[in-house]
Amino acid sequence: MMIKNLCAALFIFTAVSAVQASDVKQVSFTKQTLVLEQRTAVLEQHPNIQDGDAGHTVYFEGELYYPDHKRAGILYGSTIAVGVAKNDGEHEIRHRELIFVVDDSQIITSGVSGYSEGAKWTNHGYEWHALDLAIIGGTGKYVGAFGSMKSKKLKNNTFEHTLQMYVPVLP
Repeated sequence: MMIKNLCAALFIFTAVSAVQASDVKQVSFTKQTLVLEQRTAVLEQHPNIQDGDAGHTVYFEGELYYPDHKRAGILYGSTIAVGVAKNDGEHEIRHRELIFVVDDSQIITSGVSGYSEGAKWTNHGYEWHALDLAIIGGTGKYVGAFGSMKSKKLKNNTFEHTLQMYVPVLP
């Protein structure tokens, strides 16, 4: 009985595999670079967890503009403290998730970054250690997008986000 069930399962697996293998299609990708400036962030914090404590969360949104100063969309984001600095000079590690809404489509990014004490709350002259975030997907014209995003804090307290991504050419 056991051999009979094993043979039946193998037959079904082979049939399913053959169907799936014949459905494979080649996909082309375009490489795109998108540079966006984030202005005037609106910040909200978790009311019950203090800054500097694990789990401290900041939510924000900000208008997005192209380099030619035309409005591009809006950014929604959050940071959650996952590694708290124990000594002066250490960075607090935060999980960041940024969602860029551009041209009625979304680009979703996620990863971790380090924040020095002075850089956390819009102070200038402090190091802000932003590691690249992964582009993990999108909607609309960015469905299937992947790549990486780099953030840079500018002196006027805005951010420049450079997204290097591959977007599939859909039929």
